[in-house]
Amino acid sequence: MTWTILPLPPTSESLPGASEPFPVAARWDLPIPGPAENGQPASLAEVIDHEARSYHAWGTPAGDFLSRQLERLGQLVRWTGATTPEEHEARMEVWEEELREQWYENGFEEGRQAGHREAAQARRLNR
Repeated sequence: MTWTILPLPPTSESLPGASEPFPVAARWDLPIPGPAENGQPASLAEVIDHEARSYHAWGTPAGDFLSRQLERLGQLVRWTGATTPEEHEARMEVWEEELREQWYENGFEEGRQAGHREAAQARRLNR
């Protein structure tokens, strides 16, 4: 089986008129790959989907909440292409570190530019 790394799920900011934060793109109306011949889910993502459906079946606010959280986890597992929980956590750590570095670099550059603007303004005022 080959895995394709998918882009991050959309955020509520990127979707105009989103009614809930981090809306789940695929609820239960899309087909999910069937279980293995023994009836058990075959991949980590399928295990998560199976558990999400079971919580959704409770028909309670708590069950719906847990179901949505597991759906999001399933999306992330598919995005990372992980086949084990450990692999998923390791890949998410790498991704989060890359994001932190990017945020730091962006903030540093914005601060540098702001400093240059302030210094230029101070020079103009001191003339």
